Amino acid sequence: MKRRYPPIKLSLLLLALSLIWRMLGAPVVPGEWKSLDVPFWQARILLPSRLERVMTLWCGQMGSKSETTDQHPSEEQVALLGAESSRPVTLQVWNAQAERLESMELEAYVYGVVAAEMPAAYHTEALKAQAVAARTRALYQQVGTGCSLAEGADVCTQSGHCQGYATAQSLADKWGNEYEIYQRRLVEAVSATAGQVLTYDGEPILVMYHAISGGRTEDVQAVFSQSLPYLVSVDSAGEEGIRGYREDTVFSLEEAAKRLNDLFPELNTTPDDLQKTLVIATHTATGRVETLLLNGREISGTDFRKALNLRSTLFTFTMDADSITFHQTGYGHGVGMSQAGANRMAADGEGYAAILSHYYPGTALERQ
Repeated sequence: MKRRYPPIKLSLLLLALSLIWRMLGAPVVPGEWKSLDVPFWQARILLPSRLERVMTLWCGQMGSKSETTDQHPSEEQVALLGAESSRPVTLQVWNAQAERLESMELEAYVYGVVAAEMPAAYHTEALKAQAVAARTRALYQQVGTGCSLAEGADVCTQSGHCQGYATAQSLADKWGNEYEIYQRRLVEAVSATAGQVLTYDGEPILVMYHAISGGRTEDVQAVFSQSLPYLVSVDSAGEEGIRGYREDTVFSLEEAAKRLNDLFPELNTTPDDLQKTLVIATHTATGRVETLLLNGREISGTDFRKALNLRSTLFTFTMDADSITFHQTGYGHGVGMSQAGANRMAADGEGYAAILSHYYPGTALERQ
């Protein structure tokens, strides 16, 4: 019987598609798929720039232009953000990395925050929601007590204290050949929402946000011991596909005991104590760990998470003779907007106003 082979043209086509797939940086092995920062459908964002790179390699055209762009990324669009504002706002920003106070135009600052706090490949409407959140947080602090890290500062560049902030050079290092396309996306998000903030009773709100909620956000009172009507628990569906939704962290019992003793020296915890006395005592309404018991002493879930640098308080744990494994869902404190949830809502067709209204119920979107 004559053996049939695929037509030569089809074979060549498949070979060409495979080469393009790899040249575009698309994943092949399981580890590469797992390492994706965003759902693969969003890779379309990078397609134009990467196709240009493929054509440059194949045809030798546009080479000098691409090299110049990579070496000297233009900041003109960023500098022009807020230039048309009738009431330009200047922030006093404590640059924690450089340890100095800097004056920044509000919209340019917002661009740097969005670049630092949310993946640039997220949906445009999610980026817009993040821009409004970042702007609101800055203005809330400016009209309030400012940043406690430095005298005269409205905000700082520490993500865990105020908001993260990315410089042009750090973004050039981070984004590499995709610098221009990511820059355009973020400039569009900031420009489209320029001057817009979230308010409650006419005043900017205390904005909080986090990476992944784990399916439902947390009430602010359960984490920060204060009650705010717009920072309550809401559903955050569709996050399951995001990288980091569930992750395990393993410690030896000795390492876990050491870390806990660093924050709670009065407990004098030993590996044997962990095995015999560590239990989860209570949960919040969203299923997060509220308190634990260790050596007969109560520890808050947020303090326990801090001691071990866990991804969230939405966890369980298992132990064997030598180690303890924390099975975590979500990433962050869980209060306010879930960035992964915002991205999912945007992918489902929701605009940034609807996203913000969902995660900050009862607020109004206003232009300042």
